[in-house]
Amino acid sequence: MSQSSALNPPASSGWPATRFEVGPKFSVLFLSGSLAAAIPLILSLYWVAFWMAPESLGGPLRIAVAGCTVLLGLVWYRAPLSHAEVLLFRVLAMAAVTWLIPTLMANDRSHALAGWVKILVLFTVCCFAARGLRHPPTAQAFGLGLLVGALVLGAFIIFVYIKYVGLTIPTYKTAREFKGIAQFAGVPLNTIAFAAVFSYMMGLSLLRPSLRLVLLGIPLVVISTIFTGSRAPVVILGASVFVLLCINGLRSRSIFKRLSTLAVALLAATAFIVVTSLASDADLNHASEGRTHLWSAGLQKFTERPLFGFGYESWRDDLVSRLPGEYDLTFDLAKSLGGGYHNEYISVLAEEGLIGAFGAGLIIWLLLRSGWLLAFRKWATVHSQEWPLFAAIFLLLRANFEVPGLFGYGQDPVDYLAYLFLAIVLSRFSMEEDYARQLSVAGRSA
Repeated sequence: MSQSSALNPPASSGWPATRFEVGPKFSVLFLSGSLAAAIPLILSLYWVAFWMAPESLGGPLRIAVAGCTVLLGLVWYRAPLSHAEVLLFRVLAMAAVTWLIPTLMANDRSHALAGWVKILVLFTVCCFAARGLRHPPTAQAFGLGLLVGALVLGAFIIFVYIKYVGLTIPTYKTAREFKGIAQFAGVPLNTIAFAAVFSYMMGLSLLRPSLRLVLLGIPLVVISTIFTGSRAPVVILGASVFVLLCINGLRSRSIFKRLSTLAVALLAATAFIVVTSLASDADLNHASEGRTHLWSAGLQKFTERPLFGFGYESWRDDLVSRLPGEYDLTFDLAKSLGGGYHNEYISVLAEEGLIGAFGAGLIIWLLLRSGWLLAFRKWATVHSQEWPLFAAIFLLLRANFEVPGLFGYGQDPVDYLAYLFLAIVLSRFSMEEDYARQLSVAGRSA
């Protein structure tokens, strides 16, 4: 991040009332707020529309979200480029060029290029959204839209559960059976549950946190856990809380707290290594809900072509044949699975190789460093405290278990949510630069 005035702001006292531009018209404000609120609602209602009409909606989704974000960015075209936006453009451009290299070396080059174009659409959405979200009222409308979208997804999960299972009290066995029924009906519960919780976190990254907003997340987490038959959401959420607590403990001024936190972190890491080392392959596969065998298949494929990988969605070519043991997966079922290796990092290694992993590493670095700065520096305009960092940790930890996200295939609402979150994080720095610029102008005119 550039060492600009936004990253080293003066004291917050005495900041004047600020506006994104001088005298914006009401029509402009209304259009900006409407577009911002519409984007997360489109991403949430996509799943309802997909369930009602299971034909491919990937194209209309990309057109609708990209169209709204481009218009949102153009509404505020007069705003000068911020240091944060320049850095975002540079990182995404480097990632795009880096991913183009393995794309041109893929086994199915035309299919890989089509996937690369989808990634470019995600990058475009991210860049234009980052400009529009610099405007505080627009960002607030976007945050409210995210919270409403999260509630819509939570209600949709309950509705589908009642439709297919009835008013039966959810148990783990019942939820697992419901998960299979829902998957067959075109309702990917894991993805929808994550989208609900992550949309909520994104909303809190934009809005001023309050007790009511924090409590709103409890039913979303409960719904995403007990109605989906998956242990992953609560495990990832718990791990994210643990990581954030460790970070705060290691940054404490108290030596005792730092040493205690370090001891707890080392003990947890040691226990994890010992347990996974002693557990049998069957136990690990059961605990991960079948993911360890998928990970092994992806890593094996990576070792065969480590530099360039095999190309976009190449897991569809031979995933079933690479799985150890006997599986009830048919080739047609494997073709319909969108999760691939159920690990974004392994997917990048197997499909884009080490060259593609470098581009992914740039995006991870940008997200984590920006979230860290927002959490642990004093800002005049950012009130979300550690929520952006917490959401980033949650997103990156979840990438170990599912594919839609920062390094998905550019056709799932979660892919768009991930890059909209990156836009949210970078827009906070741009907003701080706007405030600093107006303070400077006010000081010169005084």
